[in-house]
Amino acid sequence: MTSQQLGDELLRHWQLLWPLPAAERIKRIDEIRADLEFEEQIKLVSIEMANPEFV
Repeated sequence: MTSQQLGDELLRHWQLLWPLPAAERIKRIDEIRADLEFEEQIKLVSIEMANPEFV
């Protein structure tokens, strides 16, 4: 995921969370960002694990 894609995804979530108080929005966006970065790392690990050089 590029930084642009991450930014676009976070903006989409920010817009959905708009009715919440600012502090809650910030907290949730931080959690979502961490989840997205974790998912990206898991994806990269699974790609490397599927690489026949490492099996």
